[in-house]
Amino acid sequence: CWLPCAVISLSCVSSAAGLIHVFGYEGRDVNVACPYGEGYESYEKYLCRNDCGNDDVLITTTGAPKNKYSIHDDQKKRVFTATISDLKFMDAGKYWCGVTITGYDIYPAEVKVELEVNGKSPCTSISNVIVGSNLLV
Repeated sequence: CWLPCAVISLSCVSSAAGLIHVFGYEGRDVNVACPYGEGYESYEKYLCRNDCGNDDVLITTTGAPKNKYSIHDDQKKRVFTATISDLKFMDAGKYWCGVTITGYDIYPAEVKVELEVNGKSPCTSISNVIVGSNLLV
């Protein structure tokens, strides 16, 4: 495709991991790695949006994948990975990586999604390929 493709940048802010940048392209998938502390391995984890009310929770480790979101928890590494599929401009905004705890939840990482359109990106096709050329010495 010669049309501009959207470059989607996600930044995760976490006290444990510092600032993490994740890049994706419109129409493709992106993985967001969310680290959490020791002792939370067996707790439910989730990715949410906006203020993280009940309607803002996009995917949980205890639920089935839904729509464009999936999640996997690597308890040995203490990192859960949320995948956002088929990225669109509407995916821009604030997300949170959360851990469900009785009484209150903790948010080890804030995810900010920013969009940028580049004229040239990895989605452009190769128009000229030279096969079988000879080199004379």
